Amino acid sequence: MRKVQLGLATAGVILMVLTGCTAKLAKEDRDILNQALTASQNAAQSAQAAEAAAGRADSAATRAEAAAGRAEAAVQKAEAAAQSAGASAGQAQTAAAQAEQSALKAQKAFEMGMKK
Repeated sequence: MRKVQLGLATAGVILMVLTGCTAKLAKEDRDILNQALTASQNAAQSAQAAEAAAGRADSAATRAEAAAGRAEAAVQKAEAAAQSAGASAGQAQTAAAQAEQSALKAQKAFEMGMKK
């Protein structure tokens, strides 16, 4: 982009110098020269706008990458929480089964105590 801008600026300067050196140009030639100068300036402005847009696009891409990284981290945390919840559920089932066995043993002991 810089090379294009430098080239266009150089062409504009050369055209300005030529305009000053050739004071006896025909009106049509001066009009063409003015059009060329205007086109050169417009091209330089367009190049600057394109460079600014590229900078904004790069910034947006950087922000999108950061957001994707945060989303991936959130997914990993959610998976870890789900695994932890699954393990806790398994432990709760084991504890419930043990409590049921203890209750059955206590009931049998009570019944045996009542029979004596």
